[in-house]
Amino acid sequence: MLKKIFNAVNNSPFSYVAKKDKRQVISLIIIILVSLFLTKAVQKVALGTAPKIPENELQAYNQRMAELNEIYSQKIQGDTLNRLEQYLVSRYDSLRLFKFNPNTASEADLEKLGLTEKQIANLLNYRNNGGVFKTAEDFRKLYGLRTMQFNFLKDYLYFQDTVIPEKEIVTQEKSSEKYFDFDPNFLTREDMYKMGFSTKQIESFMKLRDEQGKKFYVKKDFSTVFFIDNQKYKELEKYIKIDLQKLFNGKKLFDLNLATEDELVEVGFTHGEASDVIKFREKVGFFYAPWQLSDCIKYDRANLLKNSVYTCQSVELKKINLNSVPEDDLKNHPYFTDFQVKKIMEYRSLGKVFKHIADLQTLSAFSEKDLKKLGHYLTF
Repeated sequence: MLKKIFNAVNNSPFSYVAKKDKRQVISLIIIILVSLFLTKAVQKVALGTAPKIPENELQAYNQRMAELNEIYSQKIQGDTLNRLEQYLVSRYDSLRLFKFNPNTASEADLEKLGLTEKQIANLLNYRNNGGVFKTAEDFRKLYGLRTMQFNFLKDYLYFQDTVIPEKEIVTQEKSSEKYFDFDPNFLTREDMYKMGFSTKQIESFMKLRDEQGKKFYVKKDFSTVFFIDNQKYKELEKYIKIDLQKLFNGKKLFDLNLATEDELVEVGFTHGEASDVIKFREKVGFFYAPWQLSDCIKYDRANLLKNSVYTCQSVELKKINLNSVPEDDLKNHPYFTDFQVKKIMEYRSLGKVFKHIADLQTLSAFSEKDLKKLGHYLTF
């Protein structure tokens, strides 16, 4: 039959194809068909003669493969965890967790659940001050509790039969009972937590004060902290107690924006220097930092005396509107030269409006140092 097909195709009327090429194509087709047939035949024979794997061995094999996949996934996860997280994983692998109510759990039970001494102390302080955990989300906010720890413990939390202390049932007028007297210069993380600040706010405050050196000289300075809005400040204001003597280690210092000539003399200024400082203060519109002393008295003296004074962060600096201020006022301001004033007036005469301090750079009359100073005194 194959021979007939071969001869029929070979003698077909397609004259433009050489008989030799036809034969080669036909041979290739035959080889492919035979190969497919033989492959199917071999597979059928192999399936019929292959030994069957016992069901229990097959289950054991599948179970072992699942264990290896789990080990591999844990290895991958472990490679992405930091040291603390790896420690938590290993720690909770060795603990036998149990259902617990964070409002009633004993110190011993909390320790068995993997909480550290500090976390336990924070939890007990919260409870002792009338705090109640009503939901898992409340427990998650426990100061110092790691997210990974919470994930391990959340399925074991329950809040049934929790008795809410009487002092928890208070009117809105009495909500300020959680506050107490404090000095923001010495406020601790624990005290901020007791007052209801979040972990993120606490860490931001500590960085601002301890790393960036922010000081609080009057109550109002605390309102300049970015997460203290007007409502929060009003709630806290009567509890803020600034101890300047403690802040300055017993040394007597004066506010550079409020000190009289005699007070400046008392901390080391000469009468001439004190007079120059007060005159400059009136012209510039108050100091925003002690280093500005070098703009009105000799540099070496300013460097020596700047640690004898301070400036409140909340002081209201006198600002000038660059688009409407009279030319004479600009000339009288200590931080403008006559050339700079001229450039500003020319800019305004062209009908242009200053919208940002960066617009001064287009005048080619102001350096970066000039702009840094002026930024505190300008408005648009």
